[in-house]
Amino acid sequence: MLRKHRVQQEFRNEVFQQRPLDIEDLANLGRTMGTCPYYGSRSMVRRADLVVLPYQSLLSKSSRDALGLNLKSNIVIIDEAHNLADSLINMYDSKITLSQV
Repeated sequence: MLRKHRVQQEFRNEVFQQRPLDIEDLANLGRTMGTCPYYGSRSMVRRADLVVLPYQSLLSKSSRDALGLNLKSNIVIIDEAHNLADSLINMYDSKITLSQV
């Protein structure tokens, strides 16, 4: 499905012509058009007005780079911010055993 570049472009054109779509809408459109909605929508991130993503994708520089997200001059709204500390700890903690020490 990913190798159908023409269909991927048609998918992106269709998405731009519609109202904002949620993940189910994107999945249904991809299924209908016979293309991968994940990669089709991922390539549109740079031009999007609004991007919704998990904390981990926002807080990890390598994930932001892979998605083409640039936070400079943008507004970031964090919903459920009370979970943010736990997400950061889970992302960047490490465990070592006594034998490793």
